[in-house]
Amino acid sequence: MKLFQKEDSDRDVLTDYRYYRLNHKERMRYYLVACVAFFAVGLLFYHNVILALLLTLLSVPCRRLWENQLASKRRLELAVQFRDMLSSVSASFAVGRQMSEALKEAYSDLSLIYAQDAPVMIELHIINDRLWKGMELERDVLFDFAQRSACEEIENFIDVYFTCLSTGGDTIKAVSRASTQILDRLEIRNEIITMTTQKKYESVILTLMPPVILVFLQLASPDYLSPLYGTLSGVFIMTAALAITAAAFLWSVKITSIEL
Repeated sequence: MKLFQKEDSDRDVLTDYRYYRLNHKERMRYYLVACVAFFAVGLLFYHNVILALLLTLLSVPCRRLWENQLASKRRLELAVQFRDMLSSVSASFAVGRQMSEALKEAYSDLSLIYAQDAPVMIELHIINDRLWKGMELERDVLFDFAQRSACEEIENFIDVYFTCLSTGGDTIKAVSRASTQILDRLEIRNEIITMTTQKKYESVILTLMPPVILVFLQLASPDYLSPLYGTLSGVFIMTAALAITAAAFLWSVKITSIEL
């Protein structure tokens, strides 16, 4: 079987990592889960089916937030996997291989680590297909990858490589030095991600605490909360509590997110 034989048409689709758009199946699953969740929250906070149904409308604007989270997750996944790709490319340069040969070797090396549907494997498959089968210019292929990746480390590495080619510098030495520095930056970023992951879980737990307490009070002492249901003032109080909880969650997501 050929090394870069096309196995799945999805692997030849150029992905723009700056954005994420849910496909039809993902949209159906998202709206099902989101509407059920919002409806349950509406019943919990208002005890009113109409208000609960109105709350499900929030699933429409929240879809964009979910897509942004998925895009950020995919960029981080590519950046982490690029670290291994960079190590392989740097090792190939050290023994005198050219970039196209190094990328071909990286595909073979990383296939032992990652599944074929991993972002770095998909990108290496496409890059090698365009270089070896499509005979496209190396500069066009790699700069296109850097732009789509929205990853500073990938852009810096490719900039260093082509700067050395255009100025006649020592490409092997420059690539090795750039690889070392970029690998150090990626390692620091991975440590930061590891530390913030715990905080993200903590923010989810804190967000779930008000609904959990509300459920507990309704089960243990329903008369205690009865003044909050069926009255206009109760609707305002519950809406304010719900809005504060949502704002606190969104704020926690923002301060714990790692942007590339």
